[in-house]
Amino acid sequence: MEPNQNSVFYYILIVDDEKNDHFFIRRAIDHLIPQAIVESLYDGSEALEYLDHCSAMPNLIILDLKMREISGRDTISIIRKNEALSKVPVVIFTNSKEHSEKEELLSMGADAFYTKPTEMNDLNLIIEEVRDRWLYQFH
Repeated sequence: MEPNQNSVFYYILIVDDEKNDHFFIRRAIDHLIPQAIVESLYDGSEALEYLDHCSAMPNLIILDLKMREISGRDTISIIRKNEALSKVPVVIFTNSKEHSEKEELLSMGADAFYTKPTEMNDLNLIIEEVRDRWLYQFH
């Protein structure tokens, strides 16, 4: 059962250095989670700075691995060491298809690992799965 869209809002951070990826991920979120407030951040250092000063903890972080300043790998490591952030679901969204990388990130505390799809339908299926698993299950 979906929550009442008028009373529940979700704060989602997208951390990715590719603006096109932000566009498509945000488009899928807007369509499938209309009650989401989405913040776009473009590298790990920007995300960590934002998380240090935000007034409300995000409900979900979508994190790319390969970014310029601080990588997704380093970002998740820092997030998981922060008690206030340790329970926030972090979903890795990357171009990598390496099984060993997936296992490593999951062992570091990532909640899920997805290879970025090339088709919008596939992206929608991933966002639906993420929504149902980490957002809607609590309401």
